[in-house]
Amino acid sequence: TGSYAPFEMPIHDARARAAADPAAFSLDQNGFTLTPHATQVLDFFDPLQLREIYYPEVIALVQQISGARRVVVFDHTLRSGNEQEREQKLLREPVFTVHNDYTEWSGPQRLRELLPDEAEALLQRRFAIIQVWRAVAQPIVANPLALADARSLASGDQIGRAHV
Repeated sequence: TGSYAPFEMPIHDARARAAADPAAFSLDQNGFTLTPHATQVLDFFDPLQLREIYYPEVIALVQQISGARRVVVFDHTLRSGNEQEREQKLLREPVFTVHNDYTEWSGPQRLRELLPDEAEALLQRRFAIIQVWRAVAQPIVANPLALADARSLASGDQIGRAHV
């Protein structure tokens, strides 16, 4: 929904800033953080390695960064800007439009879908959906992930999708 219009916006290299100042970004202030993270995964295209190695690594990482007592990993998406790789490995393409994956409606709804027996009790407290993104091959030279600092957005800047 909504209409798109071109705007010139400054884009900064957040990796360089985070390398110079590891506390430059935080979930509470910016809505994201950049954190170095070594993994034991050798093949991100192996679903078994993702479930048995990467999911526990992500749980520990999110707990460390956010202070969460409990973390539930509920899915993952592999993307590639290379059409041949996408066809060969059945990957999704990068998203080229500005968007927010969850809204004030869809976040709680996802919680209800994932944990139906606990959702209403959990919704009485603070919860968060935290996405973990990483490059599985270095360096990324096309279609990099761009993030907006949460402090730069007003609630009126967002356009909600219709609830289907």
